[in-house]
Amino acid sequence: MTFQEWKVNLAEWLLLKVKYPSEFLMGTPGLKRFDQYNGKKKIILTLIPSHDNLGDHAIALASRTFIENEFPGFEVIEIGINDIYKHAKALRRVRHPEDMVFIIGGGNMGDLYRNEEWTRRFIIKTFKQYKIVQLPATAHFSKTPYGQKELKRAKKIYNAHPRLLLMARDETTYQLMKRHFADKTILKQPDMVLYLKKEKQGERDGILVCLRDDKESFLKKEERKALLKAVTDEYGEVRTFTTTIGKRVSSVSREMELNKLWDRLRGAEVVVTDRLHGMIFCAITGTPCVVIRSFDHKVLEGFNWLKDIPSMKLVEKPGTAEVLGAIKELIKSDASHENAPTRDHYFTDLKRKILGDAL
Repeated sequence: MTFQEWKVNLAEWLLLKVKYPSEFLMGTPGLKRFDQYNGKKKIILTLIPSHDNLGDHAIALASRTFIENEFPGFEVIEIGINDIYKHAKALRRVRHPEDMVFIIGGGNMGDLYRNEEWTRRFIIKTFKQYKIVQLPATAHFSKTPYGQKELKRAKKIYNAHPRLLLMARDETTYQLMKRHFADKTILKQPDMVLYLKKEKQGERDGILVCLRDDKESFLKKEERKALLKAVTDEYGEVRTFTTTIGKRVSSVSREMELNKLWDRLRGAEVVVTDRLHGMIFCAITGTPCVVIRSFDHKVLEGFNWLKDIPSMKLVEKPGTAEVLGAIKELIKSDASHENAPTRDHYFTDLKRKILGDAL
């Protein structure tokens, strides 16, 4: 560890102690770690990411914000994806009859992201006495022998839990859940990040681009390069951004890192992206956005929640001409977010639905 990294870690440690004193018990090992919660109603928010993807950290922030706003009578305990294994026993030891476990959503249900899916199953098996709420997720089980074996294991574990509430953030996932987890309560809800509202008026200038270069990308490497060149030729210097920032993000630093990115988006005339959360970040910041599909249904169906926003435009067949045409249309129309759906439109009944069979 370098001296600079040591200073960053120390700063985060001190901030965490100040921000969450009730959750930060130095020198309280093992089973006594959560004793101060004994006799109190709690919501355990878990599967919190440890990687550098700001989309997932925005989900974690939005999920905590939702719980704090909608369930003020409950204490909130955040547990990271890698920490739930060592803290599960201590958490069960201080269980209150009304305690619930909330698992953050995202695109990691299925065989694409093994660590997240296996940890989810551990949570479902370990907290069998609790109401468990899986917040809005996208599921993808591949048609490979491995993918189908993982689906079979997921069915066995999910269906064995007596009070598991599942939420799908797209129609394909909703139908998959209805088909394979038929006796569970299943809701269709948008991504939790839409619970946040970060709009702020300001001067906008230039084009911002965020394109995937991983296994979820619809565009090939040559197509991405050609698209960037075409946008540059048409509009001059094109700035790029990514939602994977290449450094550790903690529960303390996540809001700072997210605000830095959201401020950049607010300064753009148009954003071009094939990332689900690139699109959603534009929605919550009021930024005009050209949306390019991903390799699966995630972005296409995620856009269905936003299709009534005039300044969001989907390009299903993302050729260079089509993308340039969409950018030009948004600039020419001076589209705004004035008639965009509100937080209440998406989430007004969610608390009632969660509590419907919680107790």
